[in-house]
Amino acid sequence: MTPPLIVGRAALLAFAGSLIFSPLSSAIFAQETSSTLADQVAAELESPRIGLSDEAFVLSPFTVSTSADKGYRATNSISGTRLDTPIRELPMPIEVITESFLRDTGSSDLRQSLRYSSGIILQSQNDQGANAFYGAGGVHNPEGATANKTQSTFKIRGYITDVVLRDGYRRQSATDSVNIGRIEVIRGPAALLYGIGNFGGIVNYLPKTPNLDTAETQVGAAYGSHDFKRAWVDTTAPLGGSGTLGYRLTGAWQNTGNQTELYDEEHWFASPSFEWKPFAKTDLLVDLEFGESREKGLGFQSVRARSDVDGIGQADRLQNAGFVQFAGKDPRRFRWSGPDTYRDSDQFNLRVQGSQELARNLNLLAGYNHSRVDFDVRDVNGTMRQNVGPVDLRDTITVLPLDVANGAEFALGQSPNTIFQYQWSDLTERSTRDQVRVELNYALNLFEERKWLAMRNSFLFGRSTEKAVRKTALTRSADNTYNYKSPTDTSYIRFGRQGDGSADVPMVAINRTDSTARNTGDYAVYQGKFLDDRLILVGGVRSDRNENAVGSTVYHPTASESFARRPAMRDTTDQFGAMLELTPQLSVYALRASGIQPNFDGLRDAAGDPLGPTVAKSKEIGLKVELANGRISGTISKFKIKRSGVPFGQWWMPTLKGNFDSTRPIIYNLSDYSPASVTGVSNGGNGAMDLAISQWNAAVASGAIYQRTTGGVPTWYVNASQAEGAAYLDEVIRVSQEIGGWAGWLFTSDEHTNNGWEDRGDGGGVQSYVQQQDQSEGWDAQILITPTDNLQFIVTYAHTKRVITHPGKFIKYPHPENRWAPWFYPDGQWGLTGYPIEEVYTDPSDTSTWTGIGWGAGQSRDDTPKHSLSLWSHYKVGTWAGPLKGLEIGFGGQWESEREYFSGISVAGQKQTNKDGKLITLKHKARLNLDLMLRYPFEIAQRQAYAQLNIYNLQDDRDLYGLIYAPGRSVRLEVGLNF
Repeated sequence: MTPPLIVGRAALLAFAGSLIFSPLSSAIFAQETSSTLADQVAAELESPRIGLSDEAFVLSPFTVSTSADKGYRATNSISGTRLDTPIRELPMPIEVITESFLRDTGSSDLRQSLRYSSGIILQSQNDQGANAFYGAGGVHNPEGATANKTQSTFKIRGYITDVVLRDGYRRQSATDSVNIGRIEVIRGPAALLYGIGNFGGIVNYLPKTPNLDTAETQVGAAYGSHDFKRAWVDTTAPLGGSGTLGYRLTGAWQNTGNQTELYDEEHWFASPSFEWKPFAKTDLLVDLEFGESREKGLGFQSVRARSDVDGIGQADRLQNAGFVQFAGKDPRRFRWSGPDTYRDSDQFNLRVQGSQELARNLNLLAGYNHSRVDFDVRDVNGTMRQNVGPVDLRDTITVLPLDVANGAEFALGQSPNTIFQYQWSDLTERSTRDQVRVELNYALNLFEERKWLAMRNSFLFGRSTEKAVRKTALTRSADNTYNYKSPTDTSYIRFGRQGDGSADVPMVAINRTDSTARNTGDYAVYQGKFLDDRLILVGGVRSDRNENAVGSTVYHPTASESFARRPAMRDTTDQFGAMLELTPQLSVYALRASGIQPNFDGLRDAAGDPLGPTVAKSKEIGLKVELANGRISGTISKFKIKRSGVPFGQWWMPTLKGNFDSTRPIIYNLSDYSPASVTGVSNGGNGAMDLAISQWNAAVASGAIYQRTTGGVPTWYVNASQAEGAAYLDEVIRVSQEIGGWAGWLFTSDEHTNNGWEDRGDGGGVQSYVQQQDQSEGWDAQILITPTDNLQFIVTYAHTKRVITHPGKFIKYPHPENRWAPWFYPDGQWGLTGYPIEEVYTDPSDTSTWTGIGWGAGQSRDDTPKHSLSLWSHYKVGTWAGPLKGLEIGFGGQWESEREYFSGISVAGQKQTNKDGKLITLKHKARLNLDLMLRYPFEIAQRQAYAQLNIYNLQDDRDLYGLIYAPGRSVRLEVGLNF
């Protein structure tokens, strides 16, 4: 979408908003002239919270107060209860990141703004429960869920949070920091106010709003490493002389690369807003955000160095492979995928919101938010393969395990006759959200004249509705058609041209999807202060109704259409917190909260029934300090979050899909499970079949093993319902376990086989799921220290331990006589995974007795560091320094302990083991990053100006952490002017 079209749409919406509010304002004006309202105003003038000089305006309880904020210190928050409340009075951990902090750290977007919040992971490599590869390049991109194209995905307290809030409204797209007034981070589940998801916490940013009193304009320009260029403007002023109407316009343009080759990002962003306060207790706000972003050269840098599996159809099996090392190329910088990958996005957001005091202490807020984001993505993906494609493009590569020192399921070695086969894909996506929120707040104070009996009560009743629509269209190289390139050719992969110069194979339309999700949440929140405000209670309950519908049109390889509407689900969550002031400087609190994620994707269990929701329950205790007249303040909290109903699907697990015919004998195809001496087979396994030749001969003699023609080819089969056939399979498996190695593939399927193969977890093309349980526990702290007015320190710390507490339960498979089914098969990576059957099933005839041994219980399967610490300090030089007066110095860093970047279980439920059969668990070393800021103020034509220098990664760390390199040092210089 072109910028003029976006600007035109924005102007039209702003004009429409003014038309909408015009009749509303007339009605309000008529109401304000009534005698009833005059009585209310008179009563308010007698209230201690407003004097005669303040008669014009009253701050809405739905608007956060920033009058007492100073530097990095914020006194109030709106995210914890949806009402303006002092942070020290909230029994929950709330961190506020102020605009001053964003400025000093040089943060240009929301993600960068969170760098100094310990416990928030901005770049992950290992995410438990993830069922896809999120970033460009697929499995060849080592970044995990945080690579999501929305750029709104983080991990907090070990759990993925994929939705950012914009003043309480959901938003799933990137945002520039030029319009961020502050960021509020709430740790822990927050379903009460913000609905579904949010197990580890929420990030809620508040956009800047107009200044109705003073006109001010700020502009800035920056240049830095990697050809970083940025220009921005922030201007606000009252309209007219009454101070009742004002506007604000923020905008930014940015273009930058990074430490890798070819990558280039360019975006522009604008946000006009208008605020009107026609009366003392009426506030109307219209604000818009719109912009475009283009990233190019963002595909994979290298590819997984493994050629013995189909990395396109079975991408998860590449997770234990290292990356190809190209001769003469710097692995930190080289990008083999070339310059033709891209990701374009176009975003728009409109908010119309009003608040009104209906009567004394009774306030109403009503708001509507519409957001839209369009994505257009081109990507390339593929895999190394042997003995396919043009002979002239084949070469030899070195096969690399994920970590040579730790070993892997395959050995380091040479792979001859190898080629890179790949496909291009184009994806377009449009996501829209329409959200409405209505909240009514009533404050009731009782016995105010009695110090110890006084009760300050606040009641909030709200309803939020949300409709989210997502439409996608995928175009890709056709199935089983590939482009090819030599694995040692270090020239870039280019769209339209294969490695030998021939044209790419054609791309075809694959599918279109259209999904709609609706949520309605009704909630009630109570806040109470007792015992001379020493005891504070906050609690509430929420009821959510969720429904989901998905339509799909498949064009290739076989045309089809489908539509599914999930039954509406109702879920209830609650939250309760209490805080007790021990002294004016010290308070303790306890909090119980919950979170919920409905099964919007329609996932089903092994019986074919829809899964229930994922539910989180948390308990937390904490300490709030306010020492030395507020010069030392903060929160220290200890938490435990327990989650249940977490979907996880093993491809080989038993289900009740009913594809086994119990009226027929158990039949297996032996094409790859026969002795080498037998003609018409292709077994090249570990020789276990040859050692079972006597059992083979006996079964052939009895007719349990026989040949029949299938598809025109003579094929060997075994009837395992006969004793001789069962004896052969049992002996092969026994010998194979004894000598080790790969025996062969028992599960070749055709029209004659009957063995429950299609009853496996992903049988029939539909994955079934178990529901696991996990927990996250630890403690965290956010402390602000202000020794003097010129010196501030922000210290945050997080200690987090994520662990799977239960791997889930299998269903009881009704045909235990088929003891060679995938879930009984003694493979090292699936099935019995190297354990005796008696340890895997307490009753081998009953799959529901599956113990889950080795499948996650007690493991993390997450890369949240156990310890993370951040410190940022700011000092402003005083008048004693002469020409250096006003110089600001910022210095800080982040440290994190080792992180588990690989946990040994793939996203499809297959183990990755070393040569000894042990689960691979890999961690990278601890990491430290240091940053520096220098800011010097001066004047230009009697106008305030400044120059700011930011140096990131002072120590120029370029080491490899897991599978991702540190970016190295970068420098940025910004010059700004106020007028």
